[in-house]
Amino acid sequence: MGRDYQPPSQWRSVRVPLRVIERAYGSEHDNAGDDMAYALHQVSEWRDQYRHRFSFDSTHPNPWYHAMVFEVEGIPDSVYARLVAEMAELGLVPEGI
Repeated sequence: MGRDYQPPSQWRSVRVPLRVIERAYGSEHDNAGDDMAYALHQVSEWRDQYRHRFSFDSTHPNPWYHAMVFEVEGIPDSVYARLVAEMAELGLVPEGI
């Protein structure tokens, strides 16, 4: 028997400028990441429902545009909107994104 085809999972991302993190957390990027993961936990129906990962984008020559990128796999639009709202409450993203 063949395996059932499953389309690849979609990853959704939230870019948080490092200048915003440093204003709120100083140089403690890990603490910002912990709060992002906690925000995801708050909007999930069960623990570890969505895989997530972090990366840094420093490809732009101007550090003003460097960011921490928080990516979540397979998150529906409605849950993603709640995640962004949770992150806005933490001051990591502007409200209305």
